[in-house]
Amino acid sequence: MYYIGGNSESVEQDEIHSYTMAYGGGGIAISYPLAAELVKILDGCIDRYDKLYGSDQKIQGCLSEIGVPLTKELGFHQLDIRGNPYGLLAAHPVTPLVSLHHLDYVESIFPNLNPIDSVKKLVSGYKVDPGRTVQHSFCYDLRRNWSVSVSWGYTVQLYPFLVTAKKLETTLQTFWTWKNWDTRLFTFNTQPVSSDPCERSVVYMLDRVENGGGGETLTTYKRYGENDCIRSDYTHALEVEVFNVSAPKFNPDLWNKAPRRQCCEIINGTEGADRVVQVQIRSCNGFESVTPP
Repeated sequence: MYYIGGNSESVEQDEIHSYTMAYGGGGIAISYPLAAELVKILDGCIDRYDKLYGSDQKIQGCLSEIGVPLTKELGFHQLDIRGNPYGLLAAHPVTPLVSLHHLDYVESIFPNLNPIDSVKKLVSGYKVDPGRTVQHSFCYDLRRNWSVSVSWGYTVQLYPFLVTAKKLETTLQTFWTWKNWDTRLFTFNTQPVSSDPCERSVVYMLDRVENGGGGETLTTYKRYGENDCIRSDYTHALEVEVFNVSAPKFNPDLWNKAPRRQCCEIINGTEGADRVVQVQIRSCNGFESVTPP
């Protein structure tokens, strides 16, 4: 019997409501055997927990009587945040994207589109390859000392210097907490966005998604926004206008195994800076790691 979902992203909300509850906005998944047990006690249970705030709290109270704890899945997103969700989606954990709640309380997922068109754009990639949507991969161009971070179907970030895997997988804090608009106290690690433009990435946002044939997809990302850094390494990086990312369609059976972030490699442009950079996402080879020199 399984009770599956996610917590709030903001500690203040988890302290008020519960750390052991699947938040209803992000979604609650209950296995059939558990649902069969739950229905036997549901009416009386709702009465016993009538003082609790919402239906998700009441359901959790009922399930505590049955003795089934919450199985947390990081792809359920309550989105109890304020501001820009970019950092959260640009470094998504290695787990399927299941839900995004509270989209009407955050800025548009794609900054050049309104909220509805932003969701449509994200869904356009999801329709082509749902298992790969916002899955995070990163790789290095050692000839140019570049670090490339890909959130499939959403964004590419180019750092014209080498960045460790630990830093690349840590969420950029482009948002605040839900209730107090605080910069701390999230249920996952964050890192601040640097005020120095020479420490920030060059950002590319999804332009289009295509079926490339042979079971592959091609996603195109165009540069968004400006970067005021005048260092020579940034000057070369800013010449890149487009990233083309090819990837095999994600095999959903991989989610039945221990998760592992997939690898990528830059397959063109080893000298100088090209206007278009090609990146290939693939399964990691045996004993392969993403390790800068």
